[in-house]
Amino acid sequence: MEKIARLCWNTKEWRRPSGRRGKSVMKESYENENGFGHEEWLLDDSKIMPDGYHYGFLEQLRVKSKIHHGKAYDIHLYTFSPTRQWVYIGCLKKAIGVSTAESEKVYDYYEKMGWIEDMRKDVLYAKGTVKDFTAAFMFNVKFKFENAVINYSNQPILSKGSIPSPRYNLMDKKRSFEFEKDEDGNVKVLDTSIFERMVEGGMIQIDPLHKKIQNAVSEILKGQYTKIQLETNPEDAEDQRIDIKGFSKKEQEWHFFEVKTVSAKRCIREALGQILEYAHYPNVNRAKKFFIIGPEPPDENDKAYMQLLRNTYKMPIWFRWYSFKENKLHEGV
Repeated sequence: MEKIARLCWNTKEWRRPSGRRGKSVMKESYENENGFGHEEWLLDDSKIMPDGYHYGFLEQLRVKSKIHHGKAYDIHLYTFSPTRQWVYIGCLKKAIGVSTAESEKVYDYYEKMGWIEDMRKDVLYAKGTVKDFTAAFMFNVKFKFENAVINYSNQPILSKGSIPSPRYNLMDKKRSFEFEKDEDGNVKVLDTSIFERMVEGGMIQIDPLHKKIQNAVSEILKGQYTKIQLETNPEDAEDQRIDIKGFSKKEQEWHFFEVKTVSAKRCIREALGQILEYAHYPNVNRAKKFFIIGPEPPDENDKAYMQLLRNTYKMPIWFRWYSFKENKLHEGV
């Protein structure tokens, strides 16, 4: 059975809360009052249970009747952007409603693994108020990422008529989605470049997911690199602003690694200028090869773009993605 569900706005790929920007302005709404929504961890693939499922929360499944417990749905997800566009996120295929007893077991496991504390820190990092950290408010749906189809890099814009209702209800999908198209007939996608990350009051904050990826990748690199150095503080010395640098055992040269925590396309956009500046500004050569690291696999457009940069500009730069589930750093593209 196919369903449709709306998510609150998020600029962190629904891996953790992204802050108040784009959230509801209605004073009585949960996200406005607390600065986050529990569905903002729905696509956090760093937290997989031993049974292979990821557990998350959907407001649409929080009903007293328990009608969704044990039921399997293909749930199509969409959101409403600050640019007032309906955006299709993807589909959680074979998603299953979770009972209260099961959610409590999941909560206990999360506490044991330290994930509940991580999620509390995520809320504080997003300048939200930690509230309702209970099993009932955190886990009512489960799915496997291998069964999910998610648009991380290129989120298509839905035609207004494709959304039966703007409310946070679980709706039946009765017809195919329609998408906005440009004059050439191509489906329009959301322009994520306009959603710039803002650091309030000049404060420098450390992204918890960023540190997890940085630490995991540095451990993996130890087999191929020596003299591995990590940026451990935003105020590190001028020559260690790069997230990870290491001396290649095979090639006997320095390589730089810059970590980002969004989709492959956005990782490349955000890291490209940084990594070149760190390596060459004002007129030096601190590294021979550059790697942009992200938590999501690149699509064919991302791969083609990286190949174009190397072929056209002779830039020794690659994108590599780190998988939490496999604890693996995939080869560069």
